[in-house]
Amino acid sequence: MMMAMLAVVAGAAPFPLPTVDGKPLAVTEAQKVYRLPMGFEKVKAFYLERFGADVEHPVKPAGVAGSRTLTLVSKHKGDTWARAVVKEGSMETVVELTPVLQMGTLDVNGRGTPLVEFVIGRSKEVDAAVDSIDHLQR
Repeated sequence: MMMAMLAVVAGAAPFPLPTVDGKPLAVTEAQKVYRLPMGFEKVKAFYLERFGADVEHPVKPAGVAGSRTLTLVSKHKGDTWARAVVKEGSMETVVELTPVLQMGTLDVNGRGTPLVEFVIGRSKEVDAAVDSIDHLQR
């Protein structure tokens, strides 16, 4: 039996990250947590500018100074992320990303038998009761 592999849809929009002094962050493809060496206000301004008026990406700030968060939710089908939480730290800002994984198409062919088969028998009393019923339509 073939196993399906998880695949990210080609051409989907990646999660936007702010640049540090005009330079993009060094990130890996499967990375889910990003540590930004910049203040929370600068990161918050970036995301409010980017998603502030967008209905498909609501932005929800919360918390008090020192432990603030900014939650972004994606309702757009083309995005590779479903939710991002931006957390304020003492020296850096942390972005935790929830990615969207989509399954590719899988065709299953063959004549294999099931691995487990349940055979449930009936008692002789049940067989006798079924035989005594007239099953013909009138």
